[in-house]
Amino acid sequence: MSARAAADIPFASTVHRHTRLVHATALGVLNAPAEADDVAQETFIAAWVHRDAIDDPAAIAGWLATTARRRAVDVLRTASRRTLVELDESVAASDDHAPARVAERAELVRAVREVLGSMPRSQRRCWELRHLDGHSYHDVAAELDLPVSTVRGMLARARRALERELAAWR
Repeated sequence: MSARAAADIPFASTVHRHTRLVHATALGVLNAPAEADDVAQETFIAAWVHRDAIDDPAAIAGWLATTARRRAVDVLRTASRRTLVELDESVAASDDHAPARVAERAELVRAVREVLGSMPRSQRRCWELRHLDGHSYHDVAAELDLPVSTVRGMLARARRALERELAAWR
């Protein structure tokens, strides 16, 4: 057995021993199993890349949990930025480029962002997948690992919140 193969055995046991911790940490932040799987994989890749820099083997669980939490937060930030860009692009631009109309459109986008930002993450994610990405109810349910009935309820609550908070814009 080569020296490299012998070094891989302890790493494989580390992955096996800490997979549940890393996945649970990511899932706690993201509340989305598929995204948590991706974060767990990225965390173990980072551990492999930095394996020589981890001096204390007893500290590996803490390092993995911290790395998973940070990567999960990065996923949330990226998703939030993506949503804001898509929201800007999805609001139809006015043919009237008068300063008042441009300011009004910007204020509407700000108001929608504020309402979406106040929603629970899973509800906002349902709305994003349905209305920004154009997914079906079944696709949203599959993506978020939720029953279709839950997705329908979340979308109904999201629509009511938007209608209520944006009533002045009608």
